[in-house]
Amino acid sequence: MSPLIPTTAPTRTDDAVPALLASLQATLQGPSEQPGCPLPPSIVSAFADDSLVRPLPAGNVWAILREPADRSRQVLCLHNPSEDAVSVSLDALLPETAGQQAHFVRGALHTTQETDGLHVHLAAFGHAWITFTR
Repeated sequence: MSPLIPTTAPTRTDDAVPALLASLQATLQGPSEQPGCPLPPSIVSAFADDSLVRPLPAGNVWAILREPADRSRQVLCLHNPSEDAVSVSLDALLPETAGQQAHFVRGALHTTQETDGLHVHLAAFGHAWITFTR
């Protein structure tokens, strides 16, 4: 039996690991208070000890939905753990928010309106926090 030989070179570089770790840390900590840019109380409540935290299936993107205990607001975290840019359809990920206005909270993203709804585009190792209003 011959040994297995990889057919492709590994895609992760030494520079990618620190970027992934820094992005993941920022994602898990959630949006922080910044001087001159306070968070609305409804968003802060989604990070309370009694908030509901739900992972969502989003393919190669890590998606976490946070809601206050009274479910008055949804705050979505999207994190791209790869070295490649990715796109996520918000309407497919959270059908209950279709037709609602998405609001950028923190991170970095750009959006496009596609035939199947709003798409969020994240850069390599990127993350974004988004909330919705009816």
